[in-house]
Amino acid sequence: MNRTSPPILHALFARRRPWGIVRRVKAIYRFFKSVRLAIVLILIIIALALLATLVPQGRPDEWYQGHYSAVVYRLIKLFSFEGFFSSVYFLVPVLLFAVNLAVCTVDRLVVRARNHARRRFGPDLVHIGLLVLIAGGIVTAATRQEKTWQLSEGEEAAISPRYSLHLQSFQYLQYDNGSPKDWISTVSIARDGAPEIASYPIEVNHPLRLSGITVYQSSWENQGILDVTQQDGSGTTATTGEGFQEGDSFWYFADVQRINGVWRAVFDQYKGDVRASTRMVGPGDAIGPFTVKRVSARMVTGLKAVQDPGYVPFLVALAMILVGLGLTFIQKRGDTAA
Repeated sequence: MNRTSPPILHALFARRRPWGIVRRVKAIYRFFKSVRLAIVLILIIIALALLATLVPQGRPDEWYQGHYSAVVYRLIKLFSFEGFFSSVYFLVPVLLFAVNLAVCTVDRLVVRARNHARRRFGPDLVHIGLLVLIAGGIVTAATRQEKTWQLSEGEEAAISPRYSLHLQSFQYLQYDNGSPKDWISTVSIARDGAPEIASYPIEVNHPLRLSGITVYQSSWENQGILDVTQQDGSGTTATTGEGFQEGDSFWYFADVQRINGVWRAVFDQYKGDVRASTRMVGPGDAIGPFTVKRVSARMVTGLKAVQDPGYVPFLVALAMILVGLGLTFIQKRGDTAA
């Protein structure tokens, strides 16, 4: 290349060896194979998961307004704690940990192959099992579906296009000191309209497993029922957890209480995110555009149906991790004996 070549050609030939890019790639590679990074990410994931377990997941927005102060409610919404395990705040550190783990696994295999070291399948299975576990968790976060029903005895729920559930009975058992002992919902199952399971007791740690669906015992409550009439004379019914808007206020049906043998409904008034007042109403009282006709209560059970495609990868990952740990232990024992 002579001195009369255009300046742009000098620039192109000067960059034929992009050492700066190579150095950056190596720096990124070293960053992601760092054990320190893995420890930090694990601690972050554990801390966030523990915080998320303190907040019930998937409840209506009104439920969080009714059960938490305005400051806590804002924090829950800001950090998506009402659906945390599918939020960006949880998935980003999990994805970073997956990249870290994958880079460490590849680096380990390359180094051992280059040095002609003895094959150690145990740690490799553990690493790959953890990657499968993370992949299953991401599948769960992206595709998991769940729905909860509040049922009283004799009621039914369509838990899928093929399966329907009938609640035969419900028991709430207590210890002598009054603390909860067990909740038992006895159900029957029909498949495509034909009886399939005559009777099955669903308990807290004893769910019902169908084809791709798991039904859990999730809660119980004394559900309030409010019958009201509107200004035009028509009637409607509401249950605890519902509410209505009146001007700049939202009235939340929070609870029912039995006073002198008469059921009364408890409403919380919210202005924005702030609970402004609490009001108790009974038959004949007016609240907003409604007049209370009757207040009653019934015991209901909460049953949750879950479809989780990530469940099978979770089982596969768990088996791989257990086999990998077993192989590692056996190989270490063999080295010690030798």
